[in-house]
Amino acid sequence: NIRIRHGKDTTRGNDKESATMISADALDNQPVTTSGSYGATAGDDKTNGKSEEGTYQDGNGGGEYASIDGSVRYGSGRRNKKIVAAIVLLAIVAGVVGFYQFRNCDEGNSGTNSSAPKSTTPTADSAAQAAAIADSDLPMSKTGKLKLFDSTNRFVMEDYDARSTFSSFLPGVAGFFGKPVWAFYVNRGQGISTFGTESKDFPLLEFNPANKAYQLTPFIGFRSFIRGTRVAEDNDSALSAAESTSFDVEPFSPRRSRNLDDPEDDPSKPKRVLYVGTNEMEIQEIDGVNGVSTSVQYIILPEEDFGSLVRRTKIQNIGSTPLELSVLDGLAKIEPAGGPLEGMLKSMGRTLEGWFGVYQVDPKSLTMPFYKMSTEPSDAAKVKIEEHGHYCLSFLETPDKASTLLPIVYDTNKVFGHD
Repeated sequence: NIRIRHGKDTTRGNDKESATMISADALDNQPVTTSGSYGATAGDDKTNGKSEEGTYQDGNGGGEYASIDGSVRYGSGRRNKKIVAAIVLLAIVAGVVGFYQFRNCDEGNSGTNSSAPKSTTPTADSAAQAAAIADSDLPMSKTGKLKLFDSTNRFVMEDYDARSTFSSFLPGVAGFFGKPVWAFYVNRGQGISTFGTESKDFPLLEFNPANKAYQLTPFIGFRSFIRGTRVAEDNDSALSAAESTSFDVEPFSPRRSRNLDDPEDDPSKPKRVLYVGTNEMEIQEIDGVNGVSTSVQYIILPEEDFGSLVRRTKIQNIGSTPLELSVLDGLAKIEPAGGPLEGMLKSMGRTLEGWFGVYQVDPKSLTMPFYKMSTEPSDAAKVKIEEHGHYCLSFLETPDKASTLLPIVYDTNKVFGHD
């Protein structure tokens, strides 16, 4: 049982109305009010010249809780009838206005309405994207929707980076004599959010809890940058202006993620799919606008006496003309070996950079970098030289000749600048 009234703003000494105030007072002609804030203050009642203390329960003297008598009558019958009549009148007016607007929309007269929905006419980009999806090898059902499992019994999640966030561990299947890697992935960016050896104290990619991993993985995790140029066939003299354009694109970037809650979301954005197997995780992006399909697969290196994460990136030309590519692909940030680093990376990560070092097996090729600290950072008089290290190797798979190691760009400033 509550009363609602407007009272005088006693805090500023003027007669303007304060915020609506609610009181649980049971009196009929002497309602007790509170100020617009969530505190109990004194209210000024002009109707009877009295000022009473604004409390939750008034009249019990000791401030203890007292139940409100439900038989108390609030106001006169005439006043209640006027309020009911006003409410009924407002309801009738609102119904008439709503019916009028609905009739105008139904008759198709909403052309002058600024809030009318945009045209849904398919564009050339959306048509190209739809054609690329139709020609892909996605596990489609007879109804045109993606199946929950593909032909190898892997779980399939469509538009994974637009779904509700989730996280999981990459299965550490390394064989009978192998050593598993401690890896953690999320459905954002390119999946892997952290990995390392033994535990989160020995990371190659810094550990972050799930709520931070959802935000950071697309930026400090694995990333791919592709520059493509359409070229003419050997028997063609030239391409059209539309076909000869170059493009720069970052697959799996959050800037091109779908928004499933927006009915006007751009249908020309790439289609992204996540596959989860018993010992692997794979993501795929189909970009029909640029004619490129990119897939990234993660597994644990089996049957070796050291732990290693294997990442395989596949870029396929799904366009109608030949394509030349320049690709920069890999981990955006890697931590060196130097003892248990989890706590120090969180509290003094900038200071630790003074111990960081990258050593090359062959300084001329820059294909085998070795990441380690000069010494293990610790608050002790004894200095321990760090001998262990982290490594990464990259090579291009070709069907017609032996694979060769690719050079590694280990300085992030060369890629992202000093920001």
